[in-house]
Amino acid sequence: MFGLFRMRPAENAVAEDLEAREQRRHRRHKVRLAASIHPIDVYQDVVIHDASQSGLMGEAAIEVEVGQTIFVSPNEHTYVSGVVRWTQGRRFGLDLDEPLALAGLTGDVDHGEQIGHKPRAERVRLNLNARLHSGQSTRPATIRNLSRTGMAMEAGEGLLTGQQVLVRIGDRPLIPGRVQWSRGGRIGVSTLSEMPLLQLLYSDE
Repeated sequence: MFGLFRMRPAENAVAEDLEAREQRRHRRHKVRLAASIHPIDVYQDVVIHDASQSGLMGEAAIEVEVGQTIFVSPNEHTYVSGVVRWTQGRRFGLDLDEPLALAGLTGDVDHGEQIGHKPRAERVRLNLNARLHSGQSTRPATIRNLSRTGMAMEAGEGLLTGQQVLVRIGDRPLIPGRVQWSRGGRIGVSTLSEMPLLQLLYSDE
């Protein structure tokens, strides 16, 4: 008596959106935030041997190139980015902001005792295990909505479901996450920890 009922594409999209909303743990806020996203293809354990206020020396099993941007994390939640300045076998030197923060230290200036010694940032000897992340070049993105644990954004084609990414909004710290879905140049990212939502919403002020 009753015929088969099929939803039209528009209705189907609405139904999918409603289903997605029901699965979200936190309310999404519609925004239009400029951001950058760094897709991660390679990650490797690294040992940091020493660090100063401006850089560090690390050792890893993968090859890095001079001029390459890489990210280092001591705990998979906090990341610092830097540029490779030299390589020697498995060791490399990395210039980055506040590298001593990785070990919870603050650096001093080494004024030296020899005549002609130029003041430089004091090196702190370490044996700190961390994680090195590297991948594709940073690309621009636009965040369309976000919650405390996720965001949807326009980021172009090529990102894959399950891929690890780092997102930066303005000059705020990097946000680690994972691509939950990818469709038509848009992606949904689930963050590894809750974000300070109010700070992000007013990041341009």
